[in-house]
Amino acid sequence: MALTAPTLLIDVDGTISDSLAGIQASFRAAMDAVEHPLPDAAFLASLAGPPMRDSMEGIGLRGESLDEAMRVYRARQSGGGWADTAMFPGWPELLDGWRADGIRLATATSKGGHFARKVLAEFGILDRFDFIGAADDGGHRHQKDDVIEYTLRTLGLPADADGAARADGVVMIGDRIHDLEGAKKFGVPCILVGWGYGPDSERGLADAVCHSPDELDRTARELLGL
Repeated sequence: MALTAPTLLIDVDGTISDSLAGIQASFRAAMDAVEHPLPDAAFLASLAGPPMRDSMEGIGLRGESLDEAMRVYRARQSGGGWADTAMFPGWPELLDGWRADGIRLATATSKGGHFARKVLAEFGILDRFDFIGAADDGGHRHQKDDVIEYTLRTLGLPADADGAARADGVVMIGDRIHDLEGAKKFGVPCILVGWGYGPDSERGLADAVCHSPDELDRTARELLGL
């Protein structure tokens, strides 16, 4: 497919995958392992989307405790926690329709690449994507803007910070402020989905908010100029 093809960057957790229950269970196991008090319900509800290391740092974990908590979290996810998820409705049809019209599809997820592929394969939609842009497990690429930059560059698209060289014909689809802020850094418009985990205060900052697959299809095409 040509490098100039219109491109959609799509988040996974909270956008394609209803994964909060599995993420919370693995997080609880990690907190038990390092004997850290479990945060309140509001914090637990916010876990899907942000990089997990950031969430753990946000409750004060540092150094060896942070490393051990991340090790336990990844081990539980790898051991089956990743499968405690369900696909939000409409995604196979959306992806098939976009591909049929020549739209290039890539993920841009803070989820590790290994888990992202496993989840998408479990849903039967991995082969719809031209590229899996994801965090590098245990590496330095875990912030959403780092993932978006990596994905844009791999696809041969401009990825200058602050959108100095805007990647035209690219739209980000996500559900949280991290998706929005990461996209804006590179001048990429962002749609937030209404079925995800973000609050209304975050959605109000997006270029568009979509509450159904049909609305998402129309809006994505409009922002791509199709």
